[in-house]
Amino acid sequence: MAVAAQQALGVSRRPLRVGRIRYGLWWLDRTTAGLRGRARALAGGTAAAGRELAWAAELSLRTMTRTAELSRPEPWSDRKLLVSATVLAVCALAVATVLGAGMARWAMTESNSLLFAAAGAPAVGLVFLSLAYLVFASRRGCR
Repeated sequence: MAVAAQQALGVSRRPLRVGRIRYGLWWLDRTTAGLRGRARALAGGTAAAGRELAWAAELSLRTMTRTAELSRPEPWSDRKLLVSATVLAVCALAVATVLGAGMARWAMTESNSLLFAAAGAPAVGLVFLSLAYLVFASRRGCR
């Protein structure tokens, strides 16, 4: 009965002829099946974590912009403005000293002084940012 069923279905006892390359690909597919499954699961978990981080960053950015829109600077007293300007001037002098020393070393082509030149722009930007805040902190809100 089994022979009749095999003949009706077109199944023969002879194995299929498979070349070396096709057999190698089949063997590689069977051997790496578990590894590919784990890699797929790891990639899915990493993608989910990336989506969560992007969502958290978007929420943080929205909250920060909303807070920045709602914050209104209040007028500072003369004493507070003077103290802030003094602290800012001392910090700017320290930044200028460090940057000057670094730029002098860089001009002498010392190999380890590129960090000073690279850190110069953000440092000067932070000083200008704090100076701008100090200037506009004494302005009344006009909204």
